[in-house]
Amino acid sequence: MMWTRTFLGSIMLGKCIGFEKGKQVDLFYMWKKNKQENFVVDKAKSNEIPLEQANPITQNIIAKLSYPYQIFSTSASYQEVMDAYEQAMQQGQQQGFTPILVPSDDVLEEYLGILEDDNYSLEDILKTKLESGEELLKKYFAAYSEDIVDMEAFVGVFDDKPTAIDSFLAFQSFPSEKNIETILFHVPTTKPWELVAYVPFGGWNDCPRVEEMMAICKYWFEKYGAIPVTIAHDVMEMRVSTPVAKQDSLQVAKEHFAFAPDRVYQNTETETLAEVAACIAASKIWYFWWD
Repeated sequence: MMWTRTFLGSIMLGKCIGFEKGKQVDLFYMWKKNKQENFVVDKAKSNEIPLEQANPITQNIIAKLSYPYQIFSTSASYQEVMDAYEQAMQQGQQQGFTPILVPSDDVLEEYLGILEDDNYSLEDILKTKLESGEELLKKYFAAYSEDIVDMEAFVGVFDDKPTAIDSFLAFQSFPSEKNIETILFHVPTTKPWELVAYVPFGGWNDCPRVEEMMAICKYWFEKYGAIPVTIAHDVMEMRVSTPVAKQDSLQVAKEHFAFAPDRVYQNTETETLAEVAACIAASKIWYFWWD
């Protein structure tokens, strides 16, 4: 299923992180702000809420996915949500599930409904023989490279101090910088790359299809230990335990560009692979956004 830019533009306007050039500043500001902010959590006050208190979009997403869940209100701090995620990660290793954070996202909710109408089959997707994620990324990079006039300039040089990504943005809202109501799903799989099948999105514009995403996430998990942590309708954020070595970062930057071209074109200040590589070498979080 392919969604056109016209359709997406009509339902996504103003919802995308990094949607336009001016939004890039917001990204860098939020990453820097979150790094500097002293997150204080009142352990005596939980902002986890029952289903009946959640907004209708959250309720519909939960109804469509039907996995065990926790819901955090807009009053929940970033740290409260992340503490719950870390606890779920530990529980999941013992109980056989993998957590994922999903913001209350009306476009994702609509997309899940479209998949339902199209008879999306999780069982069939999980049985799919995956292509090589590494080869898929090479193919995508070659295809996108055809439109690059000056590859040397596109690779570029980046001598500034990189902005390290050390917080997740998918459940934070612009411009209020408050959290969006957020669902923490306990997804019944021990294979992190399958999360994109259990919480499916993509298959439109430059965003890969679910099967392709699974293949790429499997490759990155096996090579770098990368695990999806957040999924929204147009954003996925992953985490690695250790930043990629500097000598390998340019190759990984090429892979990130192949996976999500706007990681370079709209989520950097210089629109170069060198800037993405510097960020990757300084970060434990990988950020992807699709227009």
